[in-house]
Amino acid sequence: MILCLVCVSLQSVHADDAADDICKTAGQGIGLHIDGTYGGYPFSVLRDAVLGGVACPSDALQLQAFAVIAVPPPHLRITVMRPLGQGQQGTISAMLYAQGRFVIGERMSLSSFSRTQSPASVKADINLVTTNLWTDLAARITHHKPIIPQ
Repeated sequence: MILCLVCVSLQSVHADDAADDICKTAGQGIGLHIDGTYGGYPFSVLRDAVLGGVACPSDALQLQAFAVIAVPPPHLRITVMRPLGQGQQGTISAMLYAQGRFVIGERMSLSSFSRTQSPASVKADINLVTTNLWTDLAARITHHKPIIPQ
């Protein structure tokens, strides 16, 4: 019985195996995988915050870069880690995969506001890290670099 409870509690910390489809206006969309923990809150609360904050490619250069990797639909993995306790830093990472390969990633510390509030406060940090991801991906075009690294 105790082993079953431990297995169930560990499972809730890990990624949701089902992907959410996001950014449907960009090609066929993106499969979003979310994992991590946020200070003891239920995973569903973290998932709602990530879904509410994620940015999609929007300007012409971002959409041009995205078109290169849009088929089959790419996957974006967002991980949010905010440990329990006062003064704990926490991080967000976003990693984009397409055509079976890693394309680009971004990582940042949680803002001081997000570190002290509920998961809903992390939406702005999620938006920032994903906006940076799309901006950096688009910069590969202006720098004449391949969208998917060799």
